[in-house]
Amino acid sequence: QMTVPISYSNPVNSIDLACTLSRSYDLGDSDLHHTPVIKMGWLDKTPPQGSLIFQKRWVMLDAQYLRYFQNEKEVYSKRIIDILSVTEVLNVGEQKFEVVTRNRTFLFRAENNSKSVREEWVSVLKETIQQRRSSMEMSLMNFSFTSGQHDSGVSLISKQGYLEMNGLRSKVYVVICADRVFLYGNAEEHSQGVGITYIEMNVGTVKSTDKRSFNLTTFYRTFSFLAESAQQRDQWVEALQDCVSRSLSSDVVAQKIWAVEANQRCADCGAPHPDWASVNLCVVLCKCCAGVHRGLGQSVSKVRSLRMDEKVWTDNLIQVFLLGNNMVNLFWAANMPPSEALHPSSDSEKRQRFVSAKYCQGKYRRYHALFGQQEALNKALCSTVQTDDVLETLSLVFCGADVNCYTGDPELPSPVSMAQHYGQILQVEFLTHNHNTGRSLINQPSAPFIYIFSGCIYRSGTMHLFLATPHLGHVLYAHSFELYHDSGRVYLFGEDSSDKVKGWIKAIAKALVPSAAEDLVCWPFERVGRFRYTEGQSHHSPLLGWFSLGGSRLLLLLHGADRVENIDLRKIKELSMEQEAGAVVLVDGGRSLRVEGDRRPDFQGWLSGLQQGSGRGDGPLDKQQLTDTDVPVIVDRCMSFITQHGLKSEGIYRRCGVNSKITALLFFLRHDPRKVRLSEGERQVDDVANVLKRFLREVGEGVFNGHQASLPWLHTTSDEMSERVSQYQALLHSLPRVNRATLGAVINHLYCVQCFADENQMNMHNLAIVFGPTLFQMDGTDNSAGQVVEDLIQNYQDIFNVTPLPAPLSQISQEVSAEELVCKVLRRRNIPPQQGDYWSCFLVDNNQEIERPLHYQEQVLTIYFSLGKDCHLVVKKNCYMEAILTNIEGFRVPKKVQQAPGPSPEVDSAVGSGHHQYRACSGMAAGSEAKTFGGWPGVKKGSKEATSLLEKHQGQTNILQKVQGLDC
Repeated sequence: QMTVPISYSNPVNSIDLACTLSRSYDLGDSDLHHTPVIKMGWLDKTPPQGSLIFQKRWVMLDAQYLRYFQNEKEVYSKRIIDILSVTEVLNVGEQKFEVVTRNRTFLFRAENNSKSVREEWVSVLKETIQQRRSSMEMSLMNFSFTSGQHDSGVSLISKQGYLEMNGLRSKVYVVICADRVFLYGNAEEHSQGVGITYIEMNVGTVKSTDKRSFNLTTFYRTFSFLAESAQQRDQWVEALQDCVSRSLSSDVVAQKIWAVEANQRCADCGAPHPDWASVNLCVVLCKCCAGVHRGLGQSVSKVRSLRMDEKVWTDNLIQVFLLGNNMVNLFWAANMPPSEALHPSSDSEKRQRFVSAKYCQGKYRRYHALFGQQEALNKALCSTVQTDDVLETLSLVFCGADVNCYTGDPELPSPVSMAQHYGQILQVEFLTHNHNTGRSLINQPSAPFIYIFSGCIYRSGTMHLFLATPHLGHVLYAHSFELYHDSGRVYLFGEDSSDKVKGWIKAIAKALVPSAAEDLVCWPFERVGRFRYTEGQSHHSPLLGWFSLGGSRLLLLLHGADRVENIDLRKIKELSMEQEAGAVVLVDGGRSLRVEGDRRPDFQGWLSGLQQGSGRGDGPLDKQQLTDTDVPVIVDRCMSFITQHGLKSEGIYRRCGVNSKITALLFFLRHDPRKVRLSEGERQVDDVANVLKRFLREVGEGVFNGHQASLPWLHTTSDEMSERVSQYQALLHSLPRVNRATLGAVINHLYCVQCFADENQMNMHNLAIVFGPTLFQMDGTDNSAGQVVEDLIQNYQDIFNVTPLPAPLSQISQEVSAEELVCKVLRRRNIPPQQGDYWSCFLVDNNQEIERPLHYQEQVLTIYFSLGKDCHLVVKKNCYMEAILTNIEGFRVPKKVQQAPGPSPEVDSAVGSGHHQYRACSGMAAGSEAKTFGGWPGVKKGSKEATSLLEKHQGQTNILQKVQGLDC
């Protein structure tokens, strides 16, 4: 930010507000003016002291103000004159004219002593003043000469007062009015309508800079102000930020809702022109009351702005609000005594008490005739949503009707679906916004009630409970279980005998679930219950399903299903919580399942159980988040990153990374590895390698399932390698499934790394020195750990029963083009087309280290036979294509060219201009690359038997596979 010098002489004189950016800089001048400019041009003007020396000024006139500037490039005027403060415009002599206000006369002279220019200015000024006054008279407005009166007569001034301004000896009088900030020399100038300038806040930002100072920054300059105290500074900053928000907002929605007269006053305190609303409670609110509503939380009141949240305000929602605050308050405030009413001047504490009593406790509401009769309320709701009586629906919902109740019709299971069926779009809108707020909003207990009973009898699906006598006091039992009722009550049952508790749980659970869901209770579950859920992106019309949770397994029977599904929570793709909505989202196998908690007291326990079951970074391997191959996600992510970006990194796994970055990355991976994405630009190879080593060294029980289980691996002392291999195989099969898969993945990865020992200098022995102590979680003094790891790498095929795959061969004809070859390779690699990727066949010359993409019509076989031993062909993504396309003038969408015979229709997007690209995915996943490489053990770089190589070229990871002598 630049500090610009300000010239001054007297507080009542003009002030030169020089800009750091001239008006000629194209920022859209139309945004700087609410009203169009009527006339502008150069005029001579006498200085304030009355000197006969005229000064040249650039003058602009619009419907509201006459302003003059230092020059035509300035944005902020030296003076601003409110048109309504002008009392008279007079001709003086032959070329001059006067603009007379109540406290000052401004003398102007036409440029070049032109009488016609003077006459034109005088005529336009008089006409503008007359039009302005006529419009005010027609509106029956009593407009004062301040800049703070709106056409409606309601003051739009949000704050005014004196502030020190950087570069001035005296203070300026600052007025925040609507979406502008006006600067005056003093308060008297403000009352007379003659000021210095105004600042459009739609191009401004506000920021506190010191204990008492703050900056108002625009495109053109920075205004630095100093308040009298820190508290005053905070008040000014808040008011200015509100002004910025107003300037960026739209009145379209507000004007539609204010069309109902009752909506022009706040539903709670009666303040005028409220521009906020609670979309689920259907009340329009002022800013102060909206802040209190927001403090209640989204589960009680969903507060939205009429000006800034335009996307929320659909036509249907606006129609709902046309009910008006008066009609809605016939329910919310039907029994409110005048002594407890809220007023615009009420303090924040009184507002909080009132709003909480009105909406949380329902203290003033009109009780429905069916209040307290849950079944009758639900039936009445199902009947009402078939009509257009939204007010009756509101009364039913906030008197206890369940928005998500079952209607009794399997075709229309919920009130929302029933309203949709009968075409009641306003009912659908209201129910949708109250999907998670209706039933338990009012009279919701602050904590669940807990009842302790001395005994109970279960008979014919009913539990008969016997209350404990008061003198028994608190009794603690070794084993207990809880029952959660729809009413929100929690029943706690306890016994000293675990067998008795299990018997009770089994009997109650079997009676609780339907017959089709008996599998949910025939295993050692921790929780079982029913929840509403939705699948996919739509959250409307939730269905009812049964769920059973235990450890890392979630069993569920969805609506209409005939069998129970079993989900391994450790292998799901995503688990996210919607705290405000009280829901959890599970993504598994391409399916998204959103389970709704309906604010039930037991749902928090379900959330905790799901999070624990989905894997945690501080547990053993079998408690980690896992891939589909039972490998911890942390291990898989790290190895995949190194496979893509670090196989040729010299000294990989031996070099140290940055300790702070390693610690931070490991923390994030342990917290939720599914959400961590490792990219080459953000992470260094050595940091990721050290994260992998540290995790394997610190993970609970280690890869070998504890110290005792690892000892047999270290005591394989046979001199014969074949005997040691047999012992390793037996020990491998004795490991738990996740440990066995993890060990196999790590050794597979190390096997790949040593294949590039010529570049990375990490042969089997060097890797064993590093990973021996790491995998066995030892201090490195015992060489036997390194020997075991070296044996595992060297005999990877035999120990892990990996069968070398023959190199797949493919016949190609002499007429095959580059286009057909690319299509064939993508199909064989199972790489589906994806928008935004471009694939080409490249001719690579290793000797000269150059490459060129082949034209899509070039015949590949002819080119291949002409190559030398240092050349080969490779199919990979064309990283140059984006730059090519941006330089082709007028090129926006890749053009399709006629496809040569043969290629699959699934890859038909071809781009000409000398190259042929294919829209496809970004290539095989990193994990699949490692597996593919590991599928051909025994590969030695540079050997004639090599059937596949994993090579990094020009920042791209390519799998080169020999097909009849053609590297693809």
